[in-house]
Amino acid sequence: MIFWIFLASAFAWLIVMLTERRTVLSGFLLLLTGFLLGSFIISEAVRRPEWFSEHLLFHILLDIELIFLSVLLIAYPLVLIPVFLIGGLVIMKKEGVRFRNGLSIGLAALLILFETIYPMVFDVTAPGLPMWIYWYMTIISMYFVIQLASFWLSDVLNLIHIKKNKGIRYVVVLGAGLSGEKPTPLLRSRIDRGIEVYRNNPGAKLVMSGGQGKDELLPESYAMADYAVSVGVPDEDIIREAGSKNTDENIRFSYEMIKEDSGDEPAGKRVSDIAVVTSSYHVMRALLIARRQHVKCIGYGARTKLYFSLNAMLREYAGYFRDTRITRIVHILIVTILYVMFIISRT
Repeated sequence: MIFWIFLASAFAWLIVMLTERRTVLSGFLLLLTGFLLGSFIISEAVRRPEWFSEHLLFHILLDIELIFLSVLLIAYPLVLIPVFLIGGLVIMKKEGVRFRNGLSIGLAALLILFETIYPMVFDVTAPGLPMWIYWYMTIISMYFVIQLASFWLSDVLNLIHIKKNKGIRYVVVLGAGLSGEKPTPLLRSRIDRGIEVYRNNPGAKLVMSGGQGKDELLPESYAMADYAVSVGVPDEDIIREAGSKNTDENIRFSYEMIKEDSGDEPAGKRVSDIAVVTSSYHVMRALLIARRQHVKCIGYGARTKLYFSLNAMLREYAGYFRDTRITRIVHILIVTILYVMFIISRT
């Protein structure tokens, strides 16, 4: 039975990857498929130990599964709490200090309470209200850990491109701040990656997207274009989008300029007409925003230092959490109802 469910999950994942990979569902289905594969291998090892011992490949697959599960369990307390804290701070910064905007910070405080202090005060091993509350909080927090893992896997999946020349017509490079009149190292890495994609797709144009911040001397797109010209990109191949202030506007304003520039042969009919280039950790959110705006595109990631990427990925997930908070609430309500029904059936 597990084997057939595994095949169904794997097939669903392939369908998502072939039709619309710009969704966290791509990462979740891969995670689910891996879990089902591990469950199948373990069941076969228990049922047929002689067969299992003769197949080295299954030993390797099982080891990979156990390592990933260990990382997931470690991430549960060490990653989830910072994600909620960062998410709360992001919301408060963008929307003001209000009770509803402090919910994620409250959740982080609850996690600290229930995962450290609560088990020291109450017996969570014996059936009763303390145990039911403890396991409810554990289930909810694991839900968010799985969400984070799915988000990260989806980002990785969208970074994979086998062919260099995909027939891309427009390469949109997202801004990331200036140092004086020059791009920061982070922004230079995005521009370099955008130029690489541009050169691998003859006939493409670069769209430098970025407005002028309060502390910047000129629009980011102008500085980005100057940098590209300095390394050999013809100025006529560059479009400057200088009005955007965030990723949502980057995508929207750039797409408007692309439609205007493409004229009689409008871009966007194929998914590969437009490529969005940003830092690797930011690709998934940029693609999700593009999808919400009905902009067909693929994503390319620029390399970023590991220590910065880990922290930035948490911020990206916090932003995703904010953008999809209604869906998260619905999911939690469903889990809560099912959990209450389970408790009632056991008492």
